Amino acid sequence: MENQKSSSGKCPVMHGGNTSGQSTMNWWPKALNLDILHQHDSKTNPLGENFNYAEEFKKLDLNANPRVKTPTT
Repeated sequence: MENQKSSSGKCPVMHGGNTSGQSTMNWWPKALNLDILHQHDSKTNPLGENFNYAEEFKKLDLNANPRVKTPTT
């Protein structure tokens, strides 16, 4: 019995175990991978740094496209 160690007073946490949480890919495995949108380079901004998307969007004639529904109040 001299070789047996007492288990009292030891840390109950399993060190080295899988401690990472569930990813969203576990819940939605067929979800679209949008990681490329976080790269902030020419792949995600093909028109360059000086292109102002907000200003160009304001120039669009949304009424010219019958498929676009504009909100009415």
